[in-house]
Order: sequence, then C-alpha cells, then structure tokens
Amino acid sequence: MKPSQQTIRVLLVLAIFFFSANCGKKGSDEFPLLASYDFEDGKAEAWQPKNPENWQVVEKDGSLVYELIAPGEQGEIRAPTSWSILSEHGITSFVFTGRLKCLTEASNPHRDMCVFLHFQDPTHFYYVHFSASSDSLHNIIGLVNGADRIKINSEAPGESMFRLTDRDWHRFKVTYDAITGDIKGFLDDMDTPILTARDKTLTHGHVGVGSFDDTGHFDDLTLWGKKY
Repeated sequence: MKPSQQTIRVLLVLAIFFFSANCGKKGSDEFPLLASYDFEDGKAEAWQPKNPENWQVVEKDGSLVYELIAPGEQGEIRAPTSWSILSEHGITSFVFTGRLKCLTEASNPHRDMCVFLHFQDPTHFYYVHFSASSDSLHNIIGLVNGADRIKINSEAPGESMFRLTDRDWHRFKVTYDAITGDIKGFLDDMDTPILTARDKTLTHGHVGVGSFDDTGHFDDLTLWGKKY
C-alpha cells in the first residue's frame, strides 16, 4: 500500500528536522571533554597566568569566579597584556566555552575581554577580542606571530557584531577546525558566530582567557578538543 501524501509530508518534515538538528550539533559532540572549571573549589591550579599577582579566585554574586584584577603592561610588541593559559592541554581542533564579564565602565567603547587559542608563547598566539565597538583593532580575531597583532577575521573593520556593551555576564564559545583553519567566535548567541577567520599560521597550542587592557571575571570554562 502506497503512503498517503500527508504521510509523505510528515516524513519529509521529520527528515529535515533531524538533519538540521544533527548539523546544529557540530561542535563539542565531535571531541572528548578535556577540562571543565567552575572554580567552586577555590582553586585555579591548572591555569598559568602571565602575572599571577593579577589573578585570583573570588566570590561574586554567590559563586566563585576567576578574576583578572589588574591589566598587565605592554611589551615590545603590541598585543594583549593579560592572559591565563590552560597549560596542561595542547590541542589542534577544539571547542572552548564559558562565561565572561568585563568590569570596565560600560561607557568605554574600547572595553574588552579576550579568549586565547593556539597559545604557544607570549609572542605567538591567536586571540578573539570581544569588545563594545567594532573597528580594525576592536572586536576582531587577532594573530600575534612574533610581531604586532594583526586583524585576520573576515568581517570588514567596523562591521563585526559587538555585544560587550555592559557589565553583565555573557556566554562565549570559540572553535577551531584544524582541517580548514576556520576560527569562530560566538558571544551570547551560540549558533551564529560574530567573528570568523580562516588561518593556519598556528596549527596547535593552548587556550586561555584574559584581556587586552581591562579587568573582568571568567567562569564555567569548558574545553573539548583533539590533543596534539
């Protein structure tokens, strides 16, 4: 007996739904869970700060969070001044998620929080710069490769979506695909990236959190990835 037209339509809708759902899962499902930190034990032993005196685990709003309490100083090259690196997991492809909050006054259009990826040493890394405005230096994906940072994201200067405009918590996700070199940065919306790049200059390294020259909080940091 042939299926009715209505049955065919229902099956078609279900097929589209499951296809879309599986496409949407691309991300953390692809890789093993490597690390997860909510800092509720009061420790951040796995994290390696540039300046240890500028980082602490502190209670805020009923939860323990990882706090950057002071910005660092510029070195010989122009690059973010503060970072804390998850040093025990060297990776290639990965998905890194968490929450962040910038403590700089919301009226400052250049305020930022950064997520670092493929960090190899203080002069070789990528970073996703979430900011309160967009131009050639703010709200970008940057590459530091032994020289002053350069913008590598595909969005034109001033045209990337910026969302770090308040002192509230924001969810973030940063991903890297070692096959294509695709880097994606998400803020608040975990389905649509606001920053995208394609680059294979640095094919592996470590993830981290920090800022170009501001202060803030980080929490619920989770890493899935492929080790190298």
